Amino acid sequence: MDERQWIHAIQKGDKQYLKDIVEKYYDDIFRFCAFQSGSGEDAYDLAQETFLKFIRYVEGYRYRNLKGYLLTVAMNLCRDYLTEKGKRGEREISYDQNVSGENGTEGDSLWEIYRPPEEFSGAEEASPEAKSVESDVYGRLTKLLSELPQIQREALILHYMYDMKYREIAKLTGVTVSTVKSRVKQGTEKLRGRMEKEDFLDG
Repeated sequence: MDERQWIHAIQKGDKQYLKDIVEKYYDDIFRFCAFQSGSGEDAYDLAQETFLKFIRYVEGYRYRNLKGYLLTVAMNLCRDYLTEKGKRGEREISYDQNVSGENGTEGDSLWEIYRPPEEFSGAEEASPEAKSVESDVYGRLTKLLSELPQIQREALILHYMYDMKYREIAKLTGVTVSTVKSRVKQGTEKLRGRMEKEDFLDG
């Protein structure tokens, strides 16, 4: 069954497929919340709340892009979180959380700014030492991202880490395409500057 069939089955009362949806998208939602909040613990809570909200309103779900819908819910929760806390991810993420992803070095990504050696790319056979370095790299990247304005960090995460096109981000965030392009450009320049200042590019 594909995810559309899962949704239809759930809406008819067969809740067993909720588990399949959570398993399919949990890592994506958790990583988004982690990069937004800068906290592994808070990211866990935000990811849980995202799926609870989806489950609560699944009967009225009518969207075609489930991942986009879940990211929208997570994005709004993260915005509320940052507003209520009055901060922009001041705490570093807990390194024991899985925030690296498996495709960090592929395609147009933040790794075009900093591309680590292949052995740190998250491959399943990576050594413990390589995984430790990878975790440190992502932790440092998370800290640098947390220093950006929230709207720029949000745009960078969606565009680079989730391969979303400008028009998709514009629809998701409710702004114009030109605004998204500006946020990505400015955020990239600021992030690159912080990387250079912290000698991150030589790490």
